[in-house]
Amino acid sequence: NNAYWGPYAVSKAGLEALVKTYAHEVENTTVRANLINPGPIRTRMRAKAFPGEDPMTLKTPEDLAPLFVKLASPETTENGRIFDFKTGAVR
Repeated sequence: NNAYWGPYAVSKAGLEALVKTYAHEVENTTVRANLINPGPIRTRMRAKAFPGEDPMTLKTPEDLAPLFVKLASPETTENGRIFDFKTGAVR
């Protein structure tokens, strides 16, 4: 983790714990709970946090949208998983 990013890191860790817990609570229902870690995405927030970064080297929110749609579909069976958009890893 980076210096001065403690609150951000803690909130992400808390969200991961919440999603994993909720996934266990709904495992016998049709509800699914997963989390997407988008990594660096071309947004205003990212540009403000990293002003020297070339935004054209980053993927866009539109690039990420198909994964959100897939995980929101009724056919999704994944539950309690964390999808890392940048690396493609699923844990």
